[in-house]
Amino acid sequence: MKTLLKSFLMFFIAYSFGFSQIKPDESNVEYAVIDTSHLLLDIYLPKGVQKPYPTVVWIHGGAWMAGDKDGVGCIYILNIGFAVVSINYRLSQEAIFPAQIWDCKGAVRWVRANAMKYGFNPDRIGAAGSSAGGHLVALLGTSIGVQNLEGDIGGNTEYSSDVQAVADFYGPSNFLTIANYPSNLDHDAPDSPESKLIGYPILDSIERAKAASPIFYVDGDEPPFLILHGTKDMTVPFHQSVELDSALRLLGQDVKFFPIEGAGHGGSGFGADSTRNKVIEFFERTLKGTTSVEENNKTHFGVYIYPNPSTNYIEINVGVQNFEPLQDIKIYNTIGECVMDVETGLRPVSTIRIDISKFAPGVYFVHFNNETRMFVKE
Repeated sequence: MKTLLKSFLMFFIAYSFGFSQIKPDESNVEYAVIDTSHLLLDIYLPKGVQKPYPTVVWIHGGAWMAGDKDGVGCIYILNIGFAVVSINYRLSQEAIFPAQIWDCKGAVRWVRANAMKYGFNPDRIGAAGSSAGGHLVALLGTSIGVQNLEGDIGGNTEYSSDVQAVADFYGPSNFLTIANYPSNLDHDAPDSPESKLIGYPILDSIERAKAASPIFYVDGDEPPFLILHGTKDMTVPFHQSVELDSALRLLGQDVKFFPIEGAGHGGSGFGADSTRNKVIEFFERTLKGTTSVEENNKTHFGVYIYPNPSTNYIEINVGVQNFEPLQDIKIYNTIGECVMDVETGLRPVSTIRIDISKFAPGVYFVHFNNETRMFVKE
């Protein structure tokens, strides 16, 4: 376990420093002090655009026990007029959960309190993060209004800690199920990152594990979500993002989930132009308002899979007049293997039947037109 964890942390550090970095306009700005811990952030401001700037708070990964604000995974959005605020937070060896989310919410309040000084738009603040940072930004989005997770770090309690958009890069969403899927880490082990975060072995502290899991706060009042996850991630299983996507969709939330085919825990797939464009389009729409939420939601429930659960077959129905034709349907198992690839020109208001009788019982994911649905084979 320790060897695997060390390898994961070394990978994370190497990947983080692989980001092309721009020097911040202001660095090591203190947003809170807790005992002897000085919580710092860096500020990156766009050039040649009018204030106020839509702003994205970047939260780094590192298993909640490593990493730093220096590696900003979405720094490229500076080029399209966004300010970026990259924060540090207390790591699990300094303080256990909920200290980390208290710090993150304190940082969001600080951004609003200092909006006039730096030109931030206090009404258009998003959050983005990878791995452990993905977990924390997801929690920022799902725990709005949850007082136990608010805290008063840094003061500024007269300001809101709400965010208006969340971009979650391969973050854990459910500590109770993360060990159910293949991984290079034993997430239930007493020395796992999750156990260290909550201060107790996961299996001995179910309620604490639930309290730290973003999925248990989903209530239908979330901001728009963008979720990206590698289908071959053996650190945080791909299924963690499928679970979060499914929970948000079930309550009709604005969510876009993009599996990065063949990618692991980070890596080049997340720096590809196609992936960056998805991030840019998401923040353009949600924080600049270039596309309405209503227009975006037209695609969320235009495709139906039934029966679900099923034994012998599933039918995929395209039920919305203006939904794009389904050019290619791929079905994945829970370890990210493509078990079926169906070429189809399925048009709106039509149905295709797929034989799944030879599939092993379990959970499967249908991917089409950059959307994902889940079904169960009994």
